[in-house]
Amino acid sequence: MSIISSFTINSSEEIQTHVHDYAHMILPVQQNFYVKFLGRSYDLTPRQIGFVPPGVVHEFGCPGKALTLNIPAEMVKSTDLVFLTDNCVLDIDAKLEPLIFLIKQEVESEDSSKESLRYLFYYLYDKFVERHRLPSLRYMHENYAGPVSIAKLASIENYNVSYYTDWFKKKVGCMPSEYLQMVRIDKAKEILSTTRYRILDVAMQVGYNNGSSFSRAFKSVTGMTPNQYRHLASEAK
Repeated sequence: MSIISSFTINSSEEIQTHVHDYAHMILPVQQNFYVKFLGRSYDLTPRQIGFVPPGVVHEFGCPGKALTLNIPAEMVKSTDLVFLTDNCVLDIDAKLEPLIFLIKQEVESEDSSKESLRYLFYYLYDKFVERHRLPSLRYMHENYAGPVSIAKLASIENYNVSYYTDWFKKKVGCMPSEYLQMVRIDKAKEILSTTRYRILDVAMQVGYNNGSSFSRAFKSVTGMTPNQYRHLASEAK
């Protein structure tokens, strides 16, 4: 099981630079938190949450206090990472305040439970993604098991097919068909790691008509077959 760790940054104005294979969720507590990666800089306030993708060199500094959650890379879906990298700041509104309060309490508590922190993170992660996800992306996440046409996706965003395809690639960084494939494979990974369904059954549940096309798509995204992934997932438990 993936474990979330956390640490507190206290009054360090010196700009530091590092890189690691996990993601960050940054919650400033006192004063702003400066972070820069992929050529963009952000000045997070205590009324904001910041996300730093895994494997990205970033520099940071904080003259006050901030809490940071270290999120294992496997807990961040590839389908979310493609747009979270460009939409990495979330304002804390009245609905999020109770959740942020609980997370801060959990991080600073001597009796902090890693499992509790894991559940709180997933709830925050869902809210983060929900705020930034485009309507057509949301449609793919809700309808991945059935046929999804480019024409339908374009109509959701009120664009014609040609414009939508170009617009989508600029916004998300890949073609709609590639994104839909990632959605389906992410869901398949979840099913493979938590059930004993046959590969064909998994394929049908995530929108593929046969096991061979599913296996090819799965290997193109993950570098391994569905059975290999299931075996590794069972060993990791």
